[in-house]
Amino acid sequence: MRKRSGSKTGLGRLSALSTLLLSLAIGSCSSGPPEILGVEWTTETWAGRPGAAEGGHESLAVFASVHDPDGIDDIEGMWVIEDGAELSWALDASSWTKRSLGGVDWLGAADLSMPDGSAPPPGLYRVLVSDFAGNRAEYQFKLEKGKKTKAPPRVSLNGNSLELGNPWPENYLLAYDAGGNLIRSAVMKTGGGSLASLVGSADAARSTAVGVYGYDPGSRSGAYSARMAIR
Repeated sequence: MRKRSGSKTGLGRLSALSTLLLSLAIGSCSSGPPEILGVEWTTETWAGRPGAAEGGHESLAVFASVHDPDGIDDIEGMWVIEDGAELSWALDASSWTKRSLGGVDWLGAADLSMPDGSAPPPGLYRVLVSDFAGNRAEYQFKLEKGKKTKAPPRVSLNGNSLELGNPWPENYLLAYDAGGNLIRSAVMKTGGGSLASLVGSADAARSTAVGVYGYDPGSRSGAYSARMAIR
């Protein structure tokens, strides 16, 4: 009785079929690259920071509108780079802020700063995002040489009323808890008002300190006041 054996042709066909199936499997799992739809950036001054330069600690806030075919959670990393000054800030899920506004996903961070607290230099900045498959997207923006930074806004307590000093075009009251965490932000007018009227009674009861953030959309600049303890 003759012993049957597989032919080289049959093995070749099986090998080719396996390769094809593997290729199809890989292709079905692969994703399209991410896309950066836009970037918003702001230069910011922080009053009252230990070791800050005269006029306050200065930093950059950068947020990118990111679309990924597999969802925003497929983004692994984000970088903000200025090649001329050899600057780079690396962000990931442990350090970025993620927000969804009107169905649009945003990733980024505030307080991207220089070691000495000086202002980030003007230049051409690149924003890179990468997904877990290694696909990347890039967006560039130019940071112009800024004019002298306006002094940060101030907040003071007059009886039970919080009052705004040195107002900016837009001003927001910031309420913090005992751990220094931001509880609530609310639009603040020059007339001021009680903390409860601005952030609500529940959040007012949890707040131990307040501050103000001023923003000028015309110059893409903002400033944080020093925090003031209220209890």
